[in-house]
Amino acid sequence: MSGIAGLLHFDRRPVSRRVLERAANALRAHGPDRSHVVVDGSSGFAHVHMAMTPEDHSDQQPHRATDGSIITADLRLDNREDILARIGMPAEAKSWPDSRILLSAWQKLGDAVWPMLRGPFAAAIWNPRDRVLTLARDPVGLHVVMWHRSPRFFAFATMPNGLFAFDGVPRELNEEKFADFLVLNHAAHETTIYKDIFRVRPAHVMRVAPGGTITHHRYWSPDDINPVRLRSDQDYADGLRAALDTAVRRQLRSAHPVGCLLSGGLDSSSVAVLGARALSEKSQRLMAFTGVPRRGFDAPVPAGHYADETAYVDAIVRAAGTIDATYVAEDADEDPADLDRFFIALEGPVRNPTNLGWVLAILRLARQQGRRVLLSGLHGNHTISWSGWSQTSGHLLHGRWLTALQQCHLYYRRTACSRWGAVRNLLIEPLIPERLGDWAQRLRHADGGAAWQRHSPIRPEFAAAMGVDARAVADRHDFHYRMRRDDRIQGLFQVDYGGDWHAAQKAVTGVEVRDPTADLDVISFCFGVPPEQYLAEGTDRSLIRRAMWGLVPDMVLTNRRRGLQGASWHERLQNRRSELAREIADLSKSPLARRAIDLARLERAVAHWPADGWHRPDIFTEYNLALMRGLAGGRFLRWFESAN
Repeated sequence: MSGIAGLLHFDRRPVSRRVLERAANALRAHGPDRSHVVVDGSSGFAHVHMAMTPEDHSDQQPHRATDGSIITADLRLDNREDILARIGMPAEAKSWPDSRILLSAWQKLGDAVWPMLRGPFAAAIWNPRDRVLTLARDPVGLHVVMWHRSPRFFAFATMPNGLFAFDGVPRELNEEKFADFLVLNHAAHETTIYKDIFRVRPAHVMRVAPGGTITHHRYWSPDDINPVRLRSDQDYADGLRAALDTAVRRQLRSAHPVGCLLSGGLDSSSVAVLGARALSEKSQRLMAFTGVPRRGFDAPVPAGHYADETAYVDAIVRAAGTIDATYVAEDADEDPADLDRFFIALEGPVRNPTNLGWVLAILRLARQQGRRVLLSGLHGNHTISWSGWSQTSGHLLHGRWLTALQQCHLYYRRTACSRWGAVRNLLIEPLIPERLGDWAQRLRHADGGAAWQRHSPIRPEFAAAMGVDARAVADRHDFHYRMRRDDRIQGLFQVDYGGDWHAAQKAVTGVEVRDPTADLDVISFCFGVPPEQYLAEGTDRSLIRRAMWGLVPDMVLTNRRRGLQGASWHERLQNRRSELAREIADLSKSPLARRAIDLARLERAVAHWPADGWHRPDIFTEYNLALMRGLAGGRFLRWFESAN
């Protein structure tokens, strides 16, 4: 894993090594093992390295090929053998680092190489003959690269501080993006929290011509996925198990011992048992890390949820036989400075501050035990364990009325919805236009106010000035979070900051979290099978339940409740109540915080502290979302103002 940066002068002025070294130093947390820069006249490139695979130890980036082409990339190439076979490289290429394989493949195949890659990547390739710079990012956006263009130069870097190291890159707040943060709209991938700093979008190639002309094109889309048609339900289940098993095995390539993040759910348990089975073939065991509440925690949780996943994880451990579980209790006295440390690495406001402490505690413990690579199932809800419900409106549109009605009845039986609620959720709301849907949804709310007012600490005047509603419509972001026909596609790309978050997490902890459920072959299989497979046999998430039968314990496969990770979040807030009040008072000293954040609402929340009822949706929304996001956003503003 790496941090990358580069600079291209349009007027052919030479690039200074010192400027590149300054960018490399700014990114050092993303690559503490070594750094290197390469200058090619009016272009220059930097790389900081964190070795996470065996081949990384021989990786010397930026790498210059014999024809003068240069690559600097943050990547993990999970299908190395496939790419080498496709381009016909000699036997010694098997020991090459991933970056050299990618550059060789790009030299032979051009942009046709990008959809062939498996694994996360953010790559920059310089073609000295044509003086063209190419940037590309993996299909899901697991890795990130940002850029800035001025009339005189083009610069790119993994994170904003790498860009700010270059003279002439402004460090100005994007107030519209900050407003979107406050209302939980993270749908626009290209824009960032900084004005005139942009991301390369997932699944896109960006090309910078000698005069500074920029072009973008999308090299992969879910629309490119071919249908998967097999003979029987069992064949589909076997096919999913095989695809996921391949992805897990490919992601076990590591320079460090591998562990996993394990909950009692379908996604992480499926990844864990397949990972344990693969490691057992090498006489190795898999260490799993599970977050649990403090001992004795017995507070109520929302209906359909449970707080402690220990019983399910214990069952998975017994069934697998080669998994060792470490339970990490949520610490009621966690260090609030973690929030500062993380947003300094993230260079943006933290989106889910109440979960940050226990997540970092798990990753740090894994690092202490030498487990610097952890498998996970973070994207599983949109791939291997998709619920299947949003397909129903499509059946109605295509005249398959009986199927649509059967699925509505199944939804009524499997959820807490009434019959009318099932029809509304599955058939009506996914089919009505978004603007009409917003009007219809307001009829269901007594106050008729904007949907974001319930969960957002933003001042309504600031929201209006920043145009949050119009931008949400343009981004196709629904503040009511209603079911949509394309919910799986939207789910894959639902947060713009995913790559930023992974980069900051690795920088702070030195641990890489890998996700086989986001492997492109897994995505292609899951999107290619008939959607009815996910509701087969009258069961939601049917495909993964059938695929993992015999490997994952029955009590996990048949469980329909959801684990509530970080369930004791309100106890940690209670311990910090007086501190929270002081933070809000400090925020009143910031002109921008006063203009953007409803500080009076935050003050009321702290003053009228609930004695109980923390499992209720209204209290969760007010304290976990509005209060904590307001404080996290305000703390970022204070840091930003002081740094400037």
